Amino acid sequence: MSLKHAILGFLSFKPFSGYELKKAFDSSVQHFWPANQSQIYRTLAELEGGGFVEKEVVEREERLDMKIYNITETGRTELHQWLATPLPERDEREPFLIQVYFSGQLSDKEILYIFRNKLKETEERLAVYESVHQMIQNTPQRITDPRIVFFSLLTLEAGYVNNQSIATWLRSAIERIETKNYKINIG
Repeated sequence: MSLKHAILGFLSFKPFSGYELKKAFDSSVQHFWPANQSQIYRTLAELEGGGFVEKEVVEREERLDMKIYNITETGRTELHQWLATPLPERDEREPFLIQVYFSGQLSDKEILYIFRNKLKETEERLAVYESVHQMIQNTPQRITDPRIVFFSLLTLEAGYVNNQSIATWLRSAIERIETKNYKINIG
Protein backbone atom coordinates (compact mmCIF):
# COMPACT_ATOMS: atom_id res chain seq x y z
CA MET A 1 0.00 0.00 0.00
CA SER A 2 1.23 3.46 -0.67
CA LEU A 3 0.58 6.61 1.25
CA LYS A 4 -0.73 8.08 -1.99
CA HIS A 5 -3.56 5.55 -2.13
CA ALA A 6 -4.35 5.88 1.56
CA ILE A 7 -4.75 9.64 1.15
CA LEU A 8 -6.91 9.17 -1.94
CA GLY A 9 -9.01 6.71 0.07
CA PHE A 10 -9.63 9.24 2.83
CA LEU A 11 -10.36 12.00 0.32
CA SER A 12 -12.89 9.71 -1.39
CA PHE A 13 -14.97 10.01 1.81
CA LYS A 14 -14.81 13.81 2.01
CA PRO A 15 -12.45 16.77 1.54
CA PHE A 16 -9.74 17.18 4.19
CA SER A 17 -7.02 19.63 5.13
CA GLY A 18 -3.56 18.17 5.72
CA TYR A 19 -4.08 18.54 9.45
CA GLU A 20 -7.43 16.72 9.27
CA LEU A 21 -5.83 13.94 7.22
CA LYS A 22 -3.22 13.43 9.93
CA LYS A 23 -5.99 13.16 12.52
CA ALA A 24 -7.85 10.70 10.26
CA PHE A 25 -4.73 8.52 9.98
CA ASP A 26 -4.14 8.64 13.73
CA SER A 27 -7.71 7.70 14.60
CA SER A 28 -8.20 4.92 12.06
CA VAL A 29 -5.26 3.26 10.30
CA GLN A 30 -2.29 4.16 12.49
CA HIS A 31 -2.10 0.58 13.82
CA PHE A 32 -0.92 -0.64 10.42
CA TRP A 33 -0.10 2.43 8.33
CA PRO A 34 1.27 5.37 10.34
CA ALA A 35 2.08 8.62 8.55
CA ASN A 36 3.66 11.77 9.82
CA GLN A 37 2.54 15.29 8.93
CA SER A 38 5.45 16.02 6.58
CA GLN A 39 4.87 12.78 4.63
CA ILE A 40 1.19 13.68 4.24
CA TYR A 41 1.91 17.21 2.98
CA ARG A 42 4.65 16.00 0.62
CA THR A 43 2.31 13.35 -0.82
CA LEU A 44 -0.56 15.84 -1.15
CA ALA A 45 1.74 18.07 -3.23
CA GLU A 46 2.63 15.10 -5.46
CA LEU A 47 -1.03 14.16 -5.81
CA GLU A 48 -1.92 17.73 -6.72
CA GLY A 49 0.89 17.83 -9.28
CA GLY A 50 -0.42 14.61 -10.82
CA GLY A 51 -3.98 15.91 -11.06
CA PHE A 52 -5.31 13.41 -8.49
CA VAL A 53 -6.42 16.09 -6.03
CA GLU A 54 -7.34 19.76 -6.17
CA LYS A 55 -6.53 22.25 -3.48
CA GLU A 56 -8.93 24.94 -2.31
CA VAL A 57 -7.44 27.74 -0.21
CA VAL A 58 -9.76 29.03 2.50
CA GLU A 59 -8.66 32.43 3.71
CA ARG A 60 -8.79 33.07 7.45
CA GLU A 61 -8.20 36.44 9.02
CA GLU A 62 -6.45 35.62 12.26
CA ARG A 63 -4.73 32.37 11.29
CA LEU A 64 -2.92 30.92 8.33
CA ASP A 65 -5.02 30.12 5.31
CA MET A 66 -6.39 26.58 5.30
CA LYS A 67 -5.84 24.30 2.32
CA ILE A 68 -8.64 21.83 1.70
CA TYR A 69 -7.96 18.93 -0.65
CA ASN A 70 -10.61 17.31 -2.87
CA ILE A 71 -10.16 14.13 -4.87
CA THR A 72 -10.57 14.59 -8.63
CA GLU A 73 -12.14 12.14 -11.08
CA THR A 74 -8.59 11.17 -12.08
CA GLY A 75 -7.89 10.49 -8.41
CA ARG A 76 -11.06 8.40 -8.03
CA THR A 77 -10.12 6.39 -11.12
CA GLU A 78 -6.60 5.82 -9.76
CA LEU A 79 -7.95 4.76 -6.36
CA HIS A 80 -10.52 2.41 -7.89
CA GLN A 81 -7.94 0.83 -10.18
CA TRP A 82 -5.54 0.33 -7.27
CA LEU A 83 -8.28 -1.12 -5.02
CA ALA A 84 -9.43 -3.54 -7.73
CA THR A 85 -5.92 -4.83 -8.57
CA PRO A 86 -4.33 -7.64 -6.51
CA LEU A 87 -1.12 -6.42 -4.94
CA PRO A 88 2.15 -8.18 -5.74
CA GLU A 89 3.54 -10.36 -3.00
CA ARG A 90 5.84 -8.31 -0.87
CA ASP A 91 9.27 -9.26 0.32
CA GLU A 92 8.66 -9.88 4.00
CA ARG A 93 11.69 -9.58 6.21
CA GLU A 94 11.40 -10.15 9.92
CA PRO A 95 14.57 -9.31 11.86
CA PHE A 96 13.21 -11.03 14.98
CA LEU A 97 12.97 -14.36 13.14
CA ILE A 98 16.60 -14.07 11.97
CA GLN A 99 17.48 -13.50 15.62
CA VAL A 100 15.46 -16.60 16.61
CA TYR A 101 17.00 -18.68 13.83
CA PHE A 102 20.50 -18.19 15.19
CA SER A 103 19.56 -18.10 18.89
CA GLY A 104 20.86 -21.59 19.49
CA GLN A 105 24.15 -19.78 20.10
CA LEU A 106 22.69 -17.96 23.13
CA SER A 107 22.11 -19.23 26.64
CA ASP A 108 18.54 -19.96 27.67
CA LYS A 109 18.65 -16.90 29.93
CA GLU A 110 19.66 -14.67 27.00
CA ILE A 111 17.08 -16.01 24.57
CA LEU A 112 14.32 -15.98 27.20
CA TYR A 113 15.08 -12.30 27.71
CA ILE A 114 14.65 -11.71 23.95
CA PHE A 115 11.42 -13.76 23.76
CA ARG A 116 9.89 -12.15 26.86
CA ASN A 117 10.70 -8.70 25.51
CA LYS A 118 9.01 -9.56 22.18
CA LEU A 119 6.01 -10.97 24.06
CA LYS A 120 5.74 -7.75 26.09
CA GLU A 121 5.80 -5.66 22.88
CA THR A 122 3.17 -7.91 21.29
CA GLU A 123 0.90 -7.74 24.34
CA GLU A 124 1.24 -3.95 24.38
CA ARG A 125 0.21 -3.87 20.70
CA LEU A 126 -2.78 -6.09 21.51
CA ALA A 127 -3.78 -3.67 24.27
CA VAL A 128 -3.64 -0.81 21.76
CA TYR A 129 -5.88 -2.72 19.34
CA GLU A 130 -8.33 -3.45 22.16
CA SER A 131 -8.38 0.21 23.22
CA VAL A 132 -8.90 1.36 19.61
CA HIS A 133 -11.79 -1.09 19.30
CA GLN A 134 -13.27 0.14 22.59
CA MET A 135 -12.90 3.75 21.48
CA ILE A 136 -14.66 2.96 18.20
CA GLN A 137 -17.50 1.23 20.07
CA ASN A 138 -17.95 4.27 22.33
CA THR A 139 -17.72 6.95 19.62
CA PRO A 140 -20.59 7.89 17.31
CA GLN A 141 -19.74 6.83 13.77
CA ARG A 142 -19.29 9.58 11.19
CA ILE A 143 -19.50 6.97 8.46
CA THR A 144 -22.99 5.49 8.42
CA ASP A 145 -22.58 2.87 5.70
CA PRO A 146 -22.23 -0.43 7.65
CA ARG A 147 -20.36 -2.07 4.76
CA ILE A 148 -17.69 0.63 4.74
CA VAL A 149 -17.39 0.42 8.54
CA PHE A 150 -17.10 -3.38 8.32
CA PHE A 151 -14.20 -3.28 5.87
CA SER A 152 -12.36 -0.58 7.80
CA LEU A 153 -12.68 -2.60 11.02
CA LEU A 154 -11.44 -5.77 9.31
CA THR A 155 -7.99 -4.14 9.37
CA LEU A 156 -8.16 -3.85 13.15
CA GLU A 157 -9.33 -7.44 13.39
CA ALA A 158 -6.43 -8.62 11.20
CA GLY A 159 -3.89 -6.84 13.38
CA TYR A 160 -5.45 -8.28 16.51
CA VAL A 161 -5.67 -11.86 15.20
CA ASN A 162 -2.11 -11.79 13.84
CA ASN A 163 -0.66 -10.44 17.07
CA GLN A 164 -2.75 -12.81 19.19
CA SER A 165 -1.29 -15.68 17.18
CA ILE A 166 2.26 -14.35 17.65
CA ALA A 167 1.67 -13.94 21.41
CA THR A 168 0.42 -17.54 21.64
CA TRP A 169 3.49 -18.77 19.73
CA LEU A 170 5.85 -16.72 21.93
CA ARG A 171 4.26 -18.07 25.14
CA SER A 172 4.59 -21.61 23.82
CA ALA A 173 8.22 -21.07 22.78
CA ILE A 174 9.07 -19.57 26.19
CA GLU A 175 7.49 -22.55 27.95
CA ARG A 176 9.38 -25.03 25.73
CA ILE A 177 12.70 -23.23 26.29
CA GLU A 178 12.10 -23.16 30.06
CA THR A 179 11.27 -26.90 30.16
CA LYS A 180 13.87 -27.81 27.53
CA ASN A 181 11.13 -29.37 25.40
CA TYR A 182 12.59 -28.77 21.96
CA LYS A 183 9.68 -30.20 19.95
CA ILE A 184 8.26 -28.17 17.07
CA ASN A 185 4.47 -27.82 16.80
CA ILE A 186 3.55 -27.84 13.11
CA GLY A 187 0.47 -29.59 11.78
